[in-house]
Amino acid sequence: MLGYAKDEGVPYMLASDDVALGCSMAEAFTPFLLSFSRVTSPPDQLAILFYLVAGSCTEFRAQEQELRYLRAIYAKNSIEAQDARIAQQRLLGLAARRQLTGYYALVSAMSEPGGECPVFASDNDEFYWMLGLLDGIQAIINDIASGGSAEVPMDIAAKVGRGAVCLDNEEWWGVPAAIQAAIWIAIPGNEPVDKVPRQVLQQSMKIGEEQGMHIAHVLAAQVYLGQGDTEEVKQIIRRYAKLSKPAAENQEYEVLNRVSSLQIQAISDSLWTEAMGKRTPLGKVGTFWDDSSKAVDTIDIDELL
Repeated sequence: MLGYAKDEGVPYMLASDDVALGCSMAEAFTPFLLSFSRVTSPPDQLAILFYLVAGSCTEFRAQEQELRYLRAIYAKNSIEAQDARIAQQRLLGLAARRQLTGYYALVSAMSEPGGECPVFASDNDEFYWMLGLLDGIQAIINDIASGGSAEVPMDIAAKVGRGAVCLDNEEWWGVPAAIQAAIWIAIPGNEPVDKVPRQVLQQSMKIGEEQGMHIAHVLAAQVYLGQGDTEEVKQIIRRYAKLSKPAAENQEYEVLNRVSSLQIQAISDSLWTEAMGKRTPLGKVGTFWDDSSKAVDTIDIDELL
């Protein structure tokens, strides 16, 4: 069963363009697959991926609660806003716990990031290393947003940053450098003297664009959102909206791009809802309420019915 999951199930899920089905698979099969650790070696590599996906799926539910919170604030409904914020933070705490478990699976499967780089036997090992690093950084982001309910150790950030140097930045879509830059911006003072974090993020997004992969865009948008730099977030969303379809050679990772698309859309929805009380109009990701009237029409005939 574990062999089938690794050889057939995981590639199928990664190539899927249906994130909802991927969420169902990750949340349903994670406890089943990991139960094999009671009778054989723990499937730690699978856990790295499945907990990352399961955590992302919980983030999506938290984002819906955030929109409920913002609509309540817009409508000046304080009780509804408080309830939505509580629900959001609970879900973010769950997402952080899941992703932290995925990070610890990386530690168990390979080694603790931050020390010597492991010897990768294949590209597949490098891929899981990258996913484990993403588990770590997303666990920190979600734990902070939850109010620290998951108690994710903050020293993981520095370990993840050092672990990113073990990967070839060009080969992995600019993600390793984007991880480092995100950490440098979020935790000022630890960047190398010869690096400008914002420039590193820009270069990482460009590398991702050339290869049709958009994880770096999500990391950049998240870190700027955390810094309160709304204008930079808007520019990243506009930049993302202009991108062409993913490159054919990376179709095997289609679900990662679909997740990235939903995360960018969620950030856009958050900005729109805070300003206008409603999410991004259909087909209008990359446009904003304060654009010129020709660029975005915020009135839909359905809203008048």
